[in-house]
Amino acid sequence: MKYSRRIMSFEKLRFVPSIITKDTIPTRTRCIEPNCVIECTDLYTNDTSVETVEQGRLTLEQAQHLLIDLGEDAVVNEMINDYPKPKLCPLRSPNGQSTNRQVEYYPMSFGFVENRLPSSIPRNVSLSNGTTQIVQQTCLPKKTIDFSLLIPGQKETYTFGFGQELDYRRVYGSAYFALTKRKGGWDCNRHYEIISSGTMPYFERLEFAGALMMKHLPKPLLLEARNMPGVHRQNMTIDHKLFNHTQYNLLLHRLLYYAKRRLTTTKLVEYILTTIKYPYKDPLKNHSILYISHPDSDFQKDYILHGFTLIFERDVHVYEPAHYLYEYPVNKQWSAGETLKYYKHILYGLGYGYALSLRKYFYLYKRDKEELGSEAVVRENINSKRYSLIVFGAIYRRNALFSLVAGKYNCSQIVLIDGEDEQRDVRRSEYAQSGTYFLREVPDDCNAFT
Repeated sequence: MKYSRRIMSFEKLRFVPSIITKDTIPTRTRCIEPNCVIECTDLYTNDTSVETVEQGRLTLEQAQHLLIDLGEDAVVNEMINDYPKPKLCPLRSPNGQSTNRQVEYYPMSFGFVENRLPSSIPRNVSLSNGTTQIVQQTCLPKKTIDFSLLIPGQKETYTFGFGQELDYRRVYGSAYFALTKRKGGWDCNRHYEIISSGTMPYFERLEFAGALMMKHLPKPLLLEARNMPGVHRQNMTIDHKLFNHTQYNLLLHRLLYYAKRRLTTTKLVEYILTTIKYPYKDPLKNHSILYISHPDSDFQKDYILHGFTLIFERDVHVYEPAHYLYEYPVNKQWSAGETLKYYKHILYGLGYGYALSLRKYFYLYKRDKEELGSEAVVRENINSKRYSLIVFGAIYRRNALFSLVAGKYNCSQIVLIDGEDEQRDVRRSEYAQSGTYFLREVPDDCNAFT
């Protein structure tokens, strides 16, 4: 089966019926055609044939799940509204010495494309106030195993190849827990693959992460789930006599509800735009955004571009767009060899999560390749201040235009994305004084990264 067809199954039918009957309640989310489905736990009733859920008849557990999906759960709402403050560090001189000035570094994370989440289930709910409304019930995939058999650091457990992302996610989604841990940095794409598959990460040594590391992840919730009685990491089992399934479902529900509202690519970009006070919701604003990219695979750069594209569409102009985000020939088999031959680049992580994520915007790829085909054209546009916002999608890797941009635009019009693993570089301080800097790995000690 061609990869282009398989990945299409991630697409959701975006409609809300005016009335829901038992025949229109989708209790299953498609997984792998044609033999697999993801079954969702019924959170409000014990009978999916019930056409209208009555809030007043729910058990305490069911009522709590309904409150989450109604947006009225105080615990998850507090997490959603807890946006990180910047890390303040001394401005460095060119020789690395600290000065009396300070610069800011805002925490950033990888995130995920929203349509990777299992589809929500629209339910008719008769509320206690006498009104009836359609509530999108979060899909908690039913669990069949205690721990996923995908084990970080053990390559032999990763038996999936190109074009098998759905199988990969199904294996994650069927488990109560999936192991994850620090990789090149504390933030790692695997965390978000697990969450967006509908599973709780079992995060090893999470308590040793710095205060601003993975600040967008709800770390207290992950720690609470990891430390539940009955969970045994050593032999990767759960003692279900000790394990509180009610507590687990509540924690997982809060995690997935939170993830949809804070960890998707569009929500991360909204965080960026809100931080710099960019009026992206103003219908009278004339947007023209330059996104400085590069052709190699790069989780952070690619996810942030995805979010910007979904929000601004044709108002985003990409210099050096990555081909693999937009197009792949359907008459070729998706394999490592064919991919390398076609793109001239290796797709990191087999392209899972990001490859072809902008295929609906292939027309923008063709436009930008034609209109921004040379650096000279881009420099001319910058000099003429054609853009309302300039985003360096990977400032650490693509910074040749930085001096020009810094001389033409003010700090609030320059966004600097740094998705590198934890390392020290004094240039970060130079960049951060001229733009708003979003950093994936933010250690507690400024000397560790600037």
